[in-house]
Amino acid sequence: MSEDQKHIEQLLQKYLEAQTSLEEESQLHHFFGRAEQRLDPKLYWARDLFVYRGHEALASVNSDKFKVLEGSNSISYYRLAAAIAALIVTSLGVYRLEENYKERRIKETYTETRKAFMMIAEQLELAQEQTVYLEYIDQTMNKLLK
Repeated sequence: MSEDQKHIEQLLQKYLEAQTSLEEESQLHHFFGRAEQRLDPKLYWARDLFVYRGHEALASVNSDKFKVLEGSNSISYYRLAAAIAALIVTSLGVYRLEENYKERRIKETYTETRKAFMMIAEQLELAQEQTVYLEYIDQTMNKLLK
């Protein structure tokens, strides 16, 4: 794993904890915005999040080009409702991504723990086999000393 990717994973962790600065978020947008890079499969969820947010920002800029009549309040309510709905959907998406990330981390931890216990079990079997040799040596020594 490259240093750049480790740095990006640290920034993602800070981003999920809502502790990044605007500059750090800009680094994340720039990193995931590059299409030619090869990305670790476990970071696809973050790429999708940042690419989606980039497209939404572009759509927002394009929609601002259309002027709304100042006397029309109903359009304002629709825009407000759409903004609230977008906020809710985005929040739920980020929450679900974080839950998936936590579940994946738990599964990885379980797998690593299981591997460790399997290695311990193998070493205990080897130790048990060695005790048979110790008993044999002890019996031989008793016969020689008699």
